[in-house]
Amino acid sequence: MAINGEFRALKIKKWLVLFILLIWVALESKINGHSVRCGGSLIKVDQVLTAAFCVYNATTTTITLGAHNLEEKEDTQVTLESSNYTIHEEYNWTSHTNDIAIIRLGQSVNLTSAISTIETPPLKDILLTYDDDLGLVAGWGKYSDVESIYSNVLRKIEVTIIPYLACTISYLFKVQQTEMCTTGLQNSKNICLGDSGSPLVVNGTQVGIASYGSDFGCSVGAPAVHTRLTRFASWLSQNVQ
Repeated sequence: MAINGEFRALKIKKWLVLFILLIWVALESKINGHSVRCGGSLIKVDQVLTAAFCVYNATTTTITLGAHNLEEKEDTQVTLESSNYTIHEEYNWTSHTNDIAIIRLGQSVNLTSAISTIETPPLKDILLTYDDDLGLVAGWGKYSDVESIYSNVLRKIEVTIIPYLACTISYLFKVQQTEMCTTGLQNSKNICLGDSGSPLVVNGTQVGIASYGSDFGCSVGAPAVHTRLTRFASWLSQNVQ
């Protein structure tokens, strides 16, 4: 994940280590003959929330839950495949707007000490912005701008949610109010290729979905953009079954 994102390191509190393992889901989609790595979250025992980018035109997606190291067959891991997606009907691949989708697993996953669901904001929280709140993002994305290397180990970064105006100015006013921005507590830390779809978590609630970053790379210090889930509470209530 994340340029300069940390491994599940000793300085992370034990509860946070467990929390990261519990809710983060690894995705590998087949799109136009290529493999696309993403993240996601388990929002129901049979449904994964992710970015529309991760499954748009996908023929199938491999979903791995309860994983820390994707190269190892850990006892905690559960792997499934699905090609049943609900993509936001107004998703725009070019502008990244409405970058939200649900993967239906076709069967219920057993919740364990390493696999759990996470809550998303209710409709009543539609006006919450989370400005200046601290959040957490994790994933198995690239950790270098100069090498096409994906992390096989789940990495995390702590981020700050920045106000919408500062966010959209950074992107020449292209960021929509249905999106939100974060910066790493250290400017060189950010989400990167392979982290799309990963949850942005504040105080145990998923408030965003990692969507995109700067065209100039992951380490330039530009904010990362996430789908703002408070603006999609109604869509989720209609589509999460």
